[in-house]
Parts: sequence; C-alpha cells; structure tokens
Amino acid sequence: MKALEDGGVQYIVPLRRSNSAVNYNPLLQADFKKTNEFFIYQKRIIWYYQYENAKKKYITFLDERLRVDEEQDYLQRMKEEQEGYTREDYTQKLHKFGTLTIAHSSKLSQTAEQLYGIYKQRNEIEVMFDAYKNFLEADKTYMQNRFVLEGWLFVNFLAMIAYYKLFDRLRDAKLLHKYSPRDIIEIAKAIHQIRIRGTWHKAEITKKTKDIFKKIKIDRLT
Repeated sequence: MKALEDGGVQYIVPLRRSNSAVNYNPLLQADFKKTNEFFIYQKRIIWYYQYENAKKKYITFLDERLRVDEEQDYLQRMKEEQEGYTREDYTQKLHKFGTLTIAHSSKLSQTAEQLYGIYKQRNEIEVMFDAYKNFLEADKTYMQNRFVLEGWLFVNFLAMIAYYKLFDRLRDAKLLHKYSPRDIIEIAKAIHQIRIRGTWHKAEITKKTKDIFKKIKIDRLT
C-alpha cells in the first residue's frame, strides 16, 4: 500500500481476516446494529463500520447471509470431524464469519457503499461467464457448419452486449440492489401482443412493470 501511495495510485485492497490491522471489536458488541450503518447490495444486507489504523483507512463489512452460510459450513465440517475444524477454532472465528475488510486510499471520496460496489466489480468477468453459460446457455454448440457457428457466436456476442446495457441501466437507476438483468428479462416475458381480428394489440401491463421500465428508461410500453 505504501508503494501505491508513493506512486500516487488510488487503491482498494482486501485484507485477510487474520490481518492484525482489522478491528473486530465493534462486532463483539451486543448493540452492534444500533451503532453502525448498513446498505443493500443485490438484495443482501451489508453492515459496515469505518476506522483508521496507522494513518490508513479501513472499512469492515458484514454480510449476514454469508455469515450464516460460512458458519453452517464450518459446523458441518466440524460435525464430520474433518481435520482442522475444532470447537476452539470455531469460537475464535465466530465473529469473523461473513466479514470483508478493505483498506482504501485517502484520495478516494466514495461512500462505503460505493467502495464496496467498486471492489465487487472485480467479479464481473466471472458473472459475465455465468450469464453466458447459465442464462444464455451459450457454452455449448451443436453447429456443424462453420458459417452457422460464426453466426451463432456473433448473435451470442450481441446478446451479451444487450445484457450489459441492461445492467448499466439498472446501475444508473440504482436498482441493482433489487433487480438483476435476468429479473428484468423475466418480467419482460410477461408482456404480450394479442392478435384480435387481424390487428395486433398490446396486452394489459401492470403499473409496477411500467414503473420499473420507466426508471430504466425503457418506457415504450404504451
């Protein structure tokens, strides 16, 4: 971090949970939730507190859903008597489950929520591949003609561009904590055209759906 600061580089650096610079004392307080702040990230409650240590700025985040998952996983391994999983070690790690601590440059003026979002962006490549594989189901092809295969790949490429344009609109509208691109696509599937006596008409759309699409500036629903 000193080398980054000397070079004038802004940074967000995650710390190991065992790092001595991490202050877990607030998490040991019974009234932790009364004295600390939270935000919502992709439908998950994230608690956080900020502090300084040796003139460096830190933020510790607590994802309670992750905490429950990690604690359950540890207890399951302990129950199975797996090596290295003991009651004593569990007691020492109990307050660390679900936490993430970052050190960040003092030049960064973003809020804790913004810094958390920036750090999480490192995972966007994996998220993209996940969408490509599980949502578009484009990780396998049965094409036997080179030209058909090229067209198939090109269409999937366009689909990913559209997917991330939708992601950007959700981010700009500050709706990523409530909806993913896939959620919006699933909602859009309920919008139908009905043909009556040779003429196409748009089926009735709920006000909630109209409001969502208007917020992300896709409001051509009437």
